[in-house]
Amino acid sequence: MAEFFVHNSLNPNKSVKFNITLRYFVIRNEEGEHMWTLEIGTTHTDINGDNISAARAHNISVSNFNDVIEDALVGLCAQIDWSPLSNDRTPPYVDMAVPADGTTVSIESSVHIKLKDKLPSSGIDLSSAKIILHAGVTDFDITSEVTIDGDPYEYDLYWSPALRIYRRYDE
Repeated sequence: MAEFFVHNSLNPNKSVKFNITLRYFVIRNEEGEHMWTLEIGTTHTDINGDNISAARAHNISVSNFNDVIEDALVGLCAQIDWSPLSNDRTPPYVDMAVPADGTTVSIESSVHIKLKDKLPSSGIDLSSAKIILHAGVTDFDITSEVTIDGDPYEYDLYWSPALRIYRRYDE
């Protein structure tokens, strides 16, 4: 068993202790396979002052281990009263943009933007974001072509044009 603490970024004064246990059992079949079981619990009470039941997950593997822990913690933390929460007063910001100069960009260029949000914050919500490419007099909505990696506090946005046009034929 191991212990760890979870800290809500919008309440800098509160941390909650969790216990995690990972066990395996040998299933009695012809192959004698192992089955991994994960249990995460806390002695902290829920929003009503009642005990919070431990989260259990079965059939854990190396490929889904982190996701299983994250899913279990999301469910457990949703039951905790984290108040008083701080107001998120600072907007996200662009930490890096390549190319930096938008006026003389080569047709060979791809775009990379790093968005960050300083803690304490509620994170960056990209669900309604639109990415618009301004190309002279025409704007293009490239939102569906942008690859997004990261987490709600730091996102990397990448765009490479699917088709690069090198020549223009005038009539």
